[in-house]
Amino acid sequence: MYKGLYYIYIVAKNTMDQKKKVVFQMVNHTLFLLFSIYLYKYVYEMVPSMQAKLPFPNAVWSIVVYAIFFCLGLRGIEKTMRADILSGNIEMYLLRPINYLWQKVFIQIGQGLVPFISATIISIILCYFLVGLPIVDIGFGLWILGLIVLFVLSQILTCLLYLLCGLSGLWLHNSEPVFFVVSKFIMIFGGAWVPVAFFPKLLQTIAIYSPFGASVSISFAMYPNFVERFPQLFFISIIWILICVGLIIIISKRSFKKLAVNG
Repeated sequence: MYKGLYYIYIVAKNTMDQKKKVVFQMVNHTLFLLFSIYLYKYVYEMVPSMQAKLPFPNAVWSIVVYAIFFCLGLRGIEKTMRADILSGNIEMYLLRPINYLWQKVFIQIGQGLVPFISATIISIILCYFLVGLPIVDIGFGLWILGLIVLFVLSQILTCLLYLLCGLSGLWLHNSEPVFFVVSKFIMIFGGAWVPVAFFPKLLQTIAIYSPFGASVSISFAMYPNFVERFPQLFFISIIWILICVGLIIIISKRSFKKLAVNG
């Protein structure tokens, strides 16, 4: 655990040297926030009935939360694994004392930590003053606690999904097609473009029960009926995490054995 945290710290510290890149990301993120708030405000004024499905502040926060976690860049796990496989450097990384899969996770978290923290601060300040807090059926303290739990679970599941994408490259040689499909499903069913509350019933069911929606379950926490949703979101996330862990153990053992034999 200590080695992992130290690994993340070293990578995050190196990221601080790329101040221009982080500033550009935050400018881009701020413009996205302002555009989203303006767009949704206009849409809600045009169609007041949408307020019954999802209050305006909740819709904005649902989209914003996805954008925040996009800044953490966990999808980059697959990209770095793909580069290792295509270049043949994966054999070198396998010799390191830290497990190869953990290396990829620690590096990605370290690289995205500063942008994530910056985006979180900017988003909370802007959204609080422009639209207020989301309307939820629970006290503020318990709501924050629930958010933290769902954040941890959703990010664990996201890491696992992209690790599976990366591992597919050891069998397909190029994992990009798998990554493309998975990332697009996560964007759609995670509510990147439109809150899930506005989906047709069938798509809402897929979004809630699929691993793609569960990996961004934190966005569903911005809905008014948070207390009602929390147990469902919690257990769905746990189930998919266990399934993905099992798949990773099986696939990684066979993949690395195949790599060792075929060189």
